[in-house]
Amino acid sequence: CVTTIKILVVDDSTAVRMVLKNIINSDPQLEVLDQARDGVDALAKLAAHKPDLVLLDIEMPKMNGIETLQEIRK
Repeated sequence: CVTTIKILVVDDSTAVRMVLKNIINSDPQLEVLDQARDGVDALAKLAAHKPDLVLLDIEMPKMNGIETLQEIRK
């Protein structure tokens, strides 16, 4: 039985999100559950999806990756 690691990809660039999604989904043990364009969007989606892993960009509008990580850890 293979466990799938569920991932939330957070980046303000649509192109980067799509490339990361394609790379991640090419591995059968990984799955992109959803994508977020900034930290605020990511925090809203975290509650709904409960991912195993969050892939965060550092530089984003509204709430950067470091600020988002601090909120997640709370």
